[in-house]
Amino acid sequence: MSKDYRRLPLSALRAFEAAARHLSFTKAANELSVTQAAVSRHILTLEDHLQIQLFNRGNQKVSLSPPGEELFEAVTLSLGHMAAAFDSVRRRQKAQPLIVGMPMSFATLFISHRIGDFVASNPKVDLHLVSLERSPAPATDGFDVSVVMGYLPRPGFIATELFSEEVFPVCSKAYQAHSQILTPADLVNEVLLAMDDQHWSAYPWSPFDWTHWLEQFGISSSFKRTITFNNYPTMMQSVIRGHGIGLGWRHLVSDYLSEGTLVRPVQESYLTGRKHHLVIPVTAIGREDVQIFRDWLTTQVSDLKPLLPESSPEFIDAKPLLGDEAAIAKTAPSTPDNI
Repeated sequence: MSKDYRRLPLSALRAFEAAARHLSFTKAANELSVTQAAVSRHILTLEDHLQIQLFNRGNQKVSLSPPGEELFEAVTLSLGHMAAAFDSVRRRQKAQPLIVGMPMSFATLFISHRIGDFVASNPKVDLHLVSLERSPAPATDGFDVSVVMGYLPRPGFIATELFSEEVFPVCSKAYQAHSQILTPADLVNEVLLAMDDQHWSAYPWSPFDWTHWLEQFGISSSFKRTITFNNYPTMMQSVIRGHGIGLGWRHLVSDYLSEGTLVRPVQESYLTGRKHHLVIPVTAIGREDVQIFRDWLTTQVSDLKPLLPESSPEFIDAKPLLGDEAAIAKTAPSTPDNI
């Protein structure tokens, strides 16, 4: 295998990675602070170097060709390793920060409401939060602490279960006041807000959308109207503003329910069996700041456990979750965990 790295067009690879990630030469140019023409030239240089087409170019958009997808995966992994190495070298030269990685939705809708209290109570902890449009991969991301969707145990890491997923419809009080929702079957006549395929492709689990949720209660997915989003916090802002009903994951909407910003139009709920974990490298577990953050976060999520015990994820079991409305909770078979 050739190791003549001097021949690699590194500037072109940076432009390619940005364009492939955004699927837009314009957005890549904005990110890199260059012109769109410069990005296009870099891509052409790379395609000439490889003698292969990396993008399918249309009138309005571009998409990756199969070779482009293969190269994008390799370049992303390589740049990630380089970034982790830079961070490692940098941290050895100055005071070591506590780097915590987590999915963006959890960071935006749960952690951001609480992080001020953590900082005020722990002024000596140099905290650096990294939010991702995916689940962290502890083995390659290099975080000191990771909040991970699922977990495949491997040597060198210690995992602590944080909470299981519970999903139910949520809407604003204003929307509820102008709707006629008595049962889950009434939801198909409402404006339902949902996540698109692009959102789900970044996560290790199969999609769980309105079709799947309603199926648990014997309801077909013949919707009156839906609006789709590729970003969950954006969708929730639309729900809060009264534009429709969204599926709320308890760990992401609990604060909005407590403060009354959101309400549950029906009380039926579904336990997916999917679990989130706090994952820490064994090399970092003895650090005082890591232990402080771990203890703080496990306390913060203690209220996210289902109101009734979950059934085994090996089978489906219907049971009341909230007795006030004789609601139904079910536990689905879990999907493979992720690291």
